[in-house]
Amino acid sequence: MNIAGLAARAALLREQMKKKPCKRCGMLYDPKKEEKCPHCADLDEKGLAALLEKKENEIQGNKRLGHWFLIAAIIIFLMLFLGRI
Repeated sequence: MNIAGLAARAALLREQMKKKPCKRCGMLYDPKKEEKCPHCADLDEKGLAALLEKKENEIQGNKRLGHWFLIAAIIIFLMLFLGRI
């Protein structure tokens, strides 16, 4: 990792340390900048349930994508390894 990458990573970590998770939805927000959570403060219980379902669907989609990338990496590795034999 280069110096610029480390600096960017440190800046991101510094920003995340300022934030705290919302007790209602679990998403991060900066209490110094916003009085209430910008994600769920305006939502009723139905809207909150929809937001949490959307968040869970995104997480599951990312997991599926990660599995596909893992399978592709294994296939590429096997093709390269078997090609050398």
